[in-house]
Amino acid sequence: MIHVEVGQGTLSVWHAPWTRLFVRRARTRVPLEAIQDVQLVTDPLAAARGTHSGLLVTGFAKVGTWRELGGVKRLVCARRDLPGLRITLGRRIEGVDELILSVPAAEQLRQRILGVPA
Repeated sequence: MIHVEVGQGTLSVWHAPWTRLFVRRARTRVPLEAIQDVQLVTDPLAAARGTHSGLLVTGFAKVGTWRELGGVKRLVCARRDLPGLRITLGRRIEGVDELILSVPAAEQLRQRILGVPA
């Protein structure tokens, strides 16, 4: 669904061609200094709540944007069989406040984003 890279002070997320229809972008770039918090989530599907625009396959995948009543807007690319990260931004970037991403090596990616040596 996605390919994530950390480098040159930026978190870059490339979206697979089929997901672009739901997230309305090919790539999301976030400056590392704009990231306020990164949390490991065992169930990224449950982390995306509220009203949504995108793909929802109950119990399997969520791809698109989710918005809570409080106004928090999340870009979500999550699936059932992978752990995930909740990346909270200090300010709205590219129209979102948080990213919820399913990635195979979530803890290692979390450490890279936070600058923790492996």
